[in-house]
Amino acid sequence: MNPLRRPLQRPACCRWFAASLICFAAPLCEACDYCLLGQGISPLQTQKGAGLRIAQRYTLLDSVYSGTDEVSNPGVKEKYWATDVAAFYSVNDRLLVLVNAPIRKTDGDGELTDGPNGEPEREDSTGGASGLGDVSVLARYRLFGRHTLDSSTLVAGVLGVKLPTGSTDQHNDQGEYLDSHLQLGTGSTDALFGLSVDHAIDRISISGNVLIALTGDGETGHQSHQFGNSVNWDVTAKYRISPADTGEAPDAWFVSFGFNGEARDHEHLGGDRVADSGGNTVYITPGLQFVLAEKWVFEATYQYAVYHDLNETQLGEDYRIFASATYLF
Repeated sequence: MNPLRRPLQRPACCRWFAASLICFAAPLCEACDYCLLGQGISPLQTQKGAGLRIAQRYTLLDSVYSGTDEVSNPGVKEKYWATDVAAFYSVNDRLLVLVNAPIRKTDGDGELTDGPNGEPEREDSTGGASGLGDVSVLARYRLFGRHTLDSSTLVAGVLGVKLPTGSTDQHNDQGEYLDSHLQLGTGSTDALFGLSVDHAIDRISISGNVLIALTGDGETGHQSHQFGNSVNWDVTAKYRISPADTGEAPDAWFVSFGFNGEARDHEHLGGDRVADSGGNTVYITPGLQFVLAEKWVFEATYQYAVYHDLNETQLGEDYRIFASATYLF
């Protein structure tokens, strides 16, 4: 990550900074839409070198919103699990390539529909699917990097693509096609653009990230379908609990706290705009990370939705849970 020549023994601050930026290149996207990459403590970031990561995500949608107001839920719920298997490799000092393959499981209990007076009602539609989701390939390029004895600064750009490898023709328990959010994939090829800025000094690091997804034409069942373009972002502060002095200690504990969110445009189904789709969601995200022998990285985060501004009336996310283990070669 550092283009400058320096002694073989890297400053301790730089070693901790590098070890804590493991492979969080991420999607940050709503689990109910499609899987990109699992968001961890610091998304869109990767560690120089090569490694493997296995991450587990769980997302619950159990609340209904009309704009910014929460309204009565008639008994609709959606749950999403995803196991992300990712591999990353540094081509050179500036360029890193990452491939992520998600194994998804979706489960829906009812669908929202409008009642006679416009209030939300539950339509009987149950079931889900499991299998391979949409594979993503990302390239991360370091635009700027500076390391001193007590601080590190990094700016990187991300360019990638999400491929239509997940199924879009799964059926519910009633024999009908599942809702597009419950399908394993989107059927579309999407372009991804991102920017990551990180600064670490002593025991504290701050990161800011943004990821833009420009969606292509996809499908759900026998109909054409296109998810809305999206912008995902996060700002996270991380503090090294232990050791107090980096020294030569190979292990470290970190705690983090951040805000992240997503703004998504309307979807289109059969060429028509879906009124009750798209909107904004903001989360608070506490997290914990453990670096073991500068080879293993374990982390967990809890993302709690604190703000919704959804178009029309929609099912909104309550929370996401994320955990991962990464091995650096």
